Amino acid sequence: MASPSYRLINPQANRSFIFKWEPFDLTTRWHYHPELELIYFIEGKVSGVMGDGFREFDEGEVVLLGANFPHVLQPHSEYTQQYPTARPFGLIIQFTDCFLGEAFINSPELQGMKQLFERARRGIRFGKSASKKVTDVLNEMPGQPDSRKLMGILHVLLTLSETVDYDYLTHQGYYFDHGRDEERMWQINQYVYRHFTERITIADVAAIANMSETAFCRYFKSRTLKHFTRYLNEIRIAYACKLLQKPNYTVTEACFEAGFNSLSYFNRQFKEIMQLSPQKYRQWAAAKKLE
Repeated sequence: MASPSYRLINPQANRSFIFKWEPFDLTTRWHYHPELELIYFIEGKVSGVMGDGFREFDEGEVVLLGANFPHVLQPHSEYTQQYPTARPFGLIIQFTDCFLGEAFINSPELQGMKQLFERARRGIRFGKSASKKVTDVLNEMPGQPDSRKLMGILHVLLTLSETVDYDYLTHQGYYFDHGRDEERMWQINQYVYRHFTERITIADVAAIANMSETAFCRYFKSRTLKHFTRYLNEIRIAYACKLLQKPNYTVTEACFEAGFNSLSYFNRQFKEIMQLSPQKYRQWAAAKKLE
C-alpha cells in the first residue's frame, strides 16, 4: 500500500474540537493527522485499514486513534451487499492532545488521560463493557450546546482512561514516522483558520509556506490530495453549516459570513461538498436534533 497522506482537518468555528454526527465518509484515502480521533460506530458495519492491519467494526463499538495514526474507513463488503443503499452512521470527535491547553493536560489529575493518549498511538479498540459505559453520554451530545459537549468529551475520555477493557489495533513494535512537513502544514492550517472569513489568495498562503505559488500548489496537492481552493471551501462550508443550524440565519447571511462573495458559487460548492443544498441541509440538521 502507498504511504498515507497528511490530512488537514477542517476546523469548526468557535470549537476547540471537531464534532461529526453523520454518515461515515468511506471514500477518503489512507491518511493521518495530528488530531486524535474518537470514533463511535452507531449504525451499520464498516471495514478499515488501521495502522498495519485490516479491521472490521460493528455497531456499538468505540475506538480511539492517537495523533498521526494512519487509518481509513472503507465499506464492509458483506454489509454493503446485504444493504446496498444503507449508509453506516456514527460519531467522530477529533482533537489535539492539548486542545484545552498544555497546562490542562499536564495537570497531575489528568495523567491517566495523558497516558491514554500515548497508548492510542497504537490505536485502541474498547471492549463491550468499556464502550457501554460511554455510549449513553455520546448519544446525548448531538442535541447539546458545545459547552455540554466539551464536558461530555472529558467524561468519556476520563472513563476510557480508567478501563482495562481494550485491545490495541497494532502490534507492540508498531511505529509510523510522521515527522515530515508537520510544522509547515500546521502554519498553513492556522493561517487559514484565522482568516477564512476574509479574502485569501494563493499568494497569501504561499508566502506563509515560504514557497512560490506554483510550488505551493504542487506541494499542497501532494500532501493533502486536494487543491487548496477545495480545502478553503470545505472550511467555509463547515462554518456555514454551523450557521444554518441557527434559525435566525438565512442562507444568504451564512454565505457571506462564511467568506463567500457569491451566493450562486456558495450554493454550488455547498451541494458539491455536502451532497445537499443549504436548505436541505438545514432541514436534515433540524430533523437530527429531534431524534
